[in-house]
Amino acid sequence: MLFPTLEFFAFFTLVLILNWSLKRWPLIWRLFLLFSSYFFYSVWDWRFLLILLLVSIFNFFSALIISKSFSAKRKIFLIISLIYNLSLLGLFKYYDFFRVSAESLLERFGFPAHFPLLEIILPIGLSFYIFKVISYNIDVYSGKIMPTSSLLNFSIYVSFFPHLLSGPIMRAGDFLIQLKDGGVTKIENLAENFTLILIGLFKKLVISSYLTLSITDDVFAVPENHGPFIILLAIFAYTLVIYFDFSGYSDMAIGFAGLMGFKSPINFDSPYLTTNLRDFWRRWHITLSDWIRDYVYIPLGGSQKGKLRKYFNLMAAMILTGLWHGAAGHFIFWGFWHGLGLVTSHSFFDFRKSPNSFSRWRNALGNFLAGLLTFNFVSFGWIFFRCENLQTSFSFIKSLFNFHKIFEPFKIYILLLIVFGFFIFLFERKIRKILVDFQQKLPFFLLLLLFPIFVILIFKFSPDILPSFIYFKF
Repeated sequence: MLFPTLEFFAFFTLVLILNWSLKRWPLIWRLFLLFSSYFFYSVWDWRFLLILLLVSIFNFFSALIISKSFSAKRKIFLIISLIYNLSLLGLFKYYDFFRVSAESLLERFGFPAHFPLLEIILPIGLSFYIFKVISYNIDVYSGKIMPTSSLLNFSIYVSFFPHLLSGPIMRAGDFLIQLKDGGVTKIENLAENFTLILIGLFKKLVISSYLTLSITDDVFAVPENHGPFIILLAIFAYTLVIYFDFSGYSDMAIGFAGLMGFKSPINFDSPYLTTNLRDFWRRWHITLSDWIRDYVYIPLGGSQKGKLRKYFNLMAAMILTGLWHGAAGHFIFWGFWHGLGLVTSHSFFDFRKSPNSFSRWRNALGNFLAGLLTFNFVSFGWIFFRCENLQTSFSFIKSLFNFHKIFEPFKIYILLLIVFGFFIFLFERKIRKILVDFQQKLPFFLLLLLFPIFVILIFKFSPDILPSFIYFKF
């Protein structure tokens, strides 16, 4: 679901008015933040709002209890909170997957079983805000932060609508401090926030949407109908689609949060320009990668218990990352694929540190080849992420060798779209800087006038049918 033009401007105007008029009354401002978040979420289904309320209230009190309990009981209450949150996530996201798996396993051993079939709709953003409250309880338990005594502030943190649906996954310690003493009294970097929103809209509505509708949906649906060249184009097209789709949302989320006075962590940092998979995961979906590192990989032992244990922890963390994206074999295999790549990458770097290792490649050719290898490894992995199941994934890969259709005709504008997408990706930072510099030179009233005009132009250039955000289903 995307902002219709009229609603977009209405909300944008309301945010600006409230920022400059109601900051003197922090309580009214916070109530507006909470109300807008709940209203925004209830647009999809008001029943989802009940789950959000239950999660907020339970975790607010669980953190208070954890902080006031003695050491032995603290761990018990932390475990209870983890069970509660993971049970909600498991029920809504993984019940059918484990139901079918359990039934198949029992039948193999001669114990036919039929667990109840539940038609459960996954609440939008559930994975994101569950991860937020889990990290909050763990941080309180470990003493990294003190729990907030304000249910209102905590509810704003959990339900903050720019981050609610697809992140970034912001830590409580970084968010709640911004509500201290009434929050900010001045909106800074207005041009940067406007630029993020404009670039995010363009990436999603124009590049990602046209590539999705022109090639990726068709080819990934029936790969058998296409030859190797079109299959390769679809792979690289989807590599751009998922980046522009997700980073576009993240840009808009950070921009809208900025308009309301909140600073958010970046979520993408030119991930396809890396020369190894370790660096890729430091730049792709950064807040999730950091979450997995801090709350899964390090608690498992990280790299402190020997190399073999480190490789096992890396593989476990990445398989869990795949499972987080969805309860399906192709997501788990995608996690395994990246786990295998990370283990290989770490092994290579570990080998280079040894006394007999080869000298480092520092020349431009070596970096280029390493970057090309990493990019293709990641692009190939997106096959398992995009396809509906493992069987379709392998059919898609098989179609890469369907040389009977090697001369399949295609529309040249698709190739031009892909080239244009890579051009935007390569020069995204420079384009952003140019737009920021341009807006900073404008008078304030002219900036407010031009911003909606740019938004209208982006909507006009977008296709009539707009695919939904990819990460809304996670």
